[in-house]
Amino acid sequence: MSALRGKRVLVTRAAEDQADLADLLAARGAIPVPLPCIAFADPVDRGPLDAALRLLRARVRPDFVVLASPHAVDRFLRELDPALLRGVRIAAAGQGTARKLDERGLRALVPERGVGVEALLELLAPLVQGKDVLLPRAEGGNPALVDGLQRAGARLAAVTLYRTVPADAGDPAVARLLRDGRIDAIAFASGSAARGFAAIFGADAPGLSTRAAVACMGAACAEEARSSGLRVDAIANGGLPELVDALERAMSKAGPGHAS
Repeated sequence: MSALRGKRVLVTRAAEDQADLADLLAARGAIPVPLPCIAFADPVDRGPLDAALRLLRARVRPDFVVLASPHAVDRFLRELDPALLRGVRIAAAGQGTARKLDERGLRALVPERGVGVEALLELLAPLVQGKDVLLPRAEGGNPALVDGLQRAGARLAAVTLYRTVPADAGDPAVARLLRDGRIDAIAFASGSAARGFAAIFGADAPGLSTRAAVACMGAACAEEARSSGLRVDAIANGGLPELVDALERAMSKAGPGHAS
């Protein structure tokens, strides 16, 4: 029996991104509890994005488009007819991002091993030298992807597609569950979600994180959580399925407080 069965798990992703993780948790018998700790907003300056979209609509296509998250796919294809990307090689950071593209009739190159920036760069580095690469991305996104593509010799156009911002104060009923110790685990799929949790709960956030098992998706997310004063019990080396595995590992321990 899964260690998650019957356990309340706080899902801190943005409201638009709740469903995938919630479904994976429910499949293990967990009770997903939504508390969006981040939200998405339009870029302050749309100029570079609009210029890139005008070129695509004029059928001036790059050699590659790189999309690093499912939300980036949703945002980008909200702006652009997917048919205009046919003939462009598209790279996706992980199967979740690739599935979003497949739903819109677009095939993507996906790392065979691993997820995230390192795996994506390992895939693309041999392919992009001297190529035009469009990277629609989150403002303040991981600079390693930009740096790695440039080092590989890509002619890179990195444009801001959206901003990640802290969410408004969370649902009081969910906050009350957390304060009463009735949330069993907390899932952070990004460092920005961990920072958002800390912003919502302020000085109480570190103490609240000790009342549940905490799992983070990736070392960078865990580092952000810890720098926000939050305890981390397990780290997933992969995507959302691996995050659920990490939560299960954390819940299988004798109790919170055994950081890994």
